[in-house]
Amino acid sequence: MDLGKTRSRGADTLIWIAVVIWLAWGYLGQTPPGGPYTEGLRGAFVAILAVIIPLVSLLIVAAWVVAIRDRRQRSASERPD
Repeated sequence: MDLGKTRSRGADTLIWIAVVIWLAWGYLGQTPPGGPYTEGLRGAFVAILAVIIPLVSLLIVAAWVVAIRDRRQRSASERPD
């Protein structure tokens, strides 16, 4: 595996973690809802994030698993018998 790809994947992972923390911080620091429209909008936002965050996190984990397996297979095939 190329070291540049690993560093890029690591940077992408750190960026995703920062985005999730930023979204959580923004959600916790929001002002209370002002009426039915804002309550509905907040509910829709929460529902969308409840789907998107786990899906993207699952994709990141899958990318890491594939990369680690690929690295192990390459290192095993490069070993002299």
